[in-house]
Amino acid sequence: MINLLSIEDRKAVRAEYRHRLFVVGGLLTLGLILIALIILSSFTFILSLRRSEVEGQIEALRKEFAVAELDQAREVIKQTNNSVKIFTATSSQAAISAVWGDLITARTPGIRLTRLSFSPPSKDGGQVVVEGKSETRATLLAYLDKLRQVEYFSEVDSPIKNIIQERDLTFTLTAILKK
Repeated sequence: MINLLSIEDRKAVRAEYRHRLFVVGGLLTLGLILIALIILSSFTFILSLRRSEVEGQIEALRKEFAVAELDQAREVIKQTNNSVKIFTATSSQAAISAVWGDLITARTPGIRLTRLSFSPPSKDGGQVVVEGKSETRATLLAYLDKLRQVEYFSEVDSPIKNIIQERDLTFTLTAILKK
């Protein structure tokens, strides 16, 4: 194709072409930027909604964790208090060393104690289990009578098997502490 325009008109047409090209390219670029901004703003809006939802879930989990932690701490405190109750005697209960002292001093000649055990105080009072050996049934019965007179005990039990034999008895006594 032959261009019959003068050189000046050709330059003007090329300038006009470049100008239109820049306008169309600029408009396309501006359109793409606007589309990208719309998409990004919608993503930003959606993500902000999700963020607030996730922050709410995190806060709920923190509260739940704090409640679980408090429950665990309460359980530990409860167990500790129960343990402390075992070791502390109330004003109406005698110290276990005094009780054991009376168990030992109440012995009559011929009684040998082999084991003393103590169960901590409960609703029914504490319990002391005394195991030992006696030379005769009479010495065991005398020791049993002395234990029943000790002020710390509300009851002293001796099973029948303790007095079946006449000599060389192995016995087990259970004394219930007064409340």
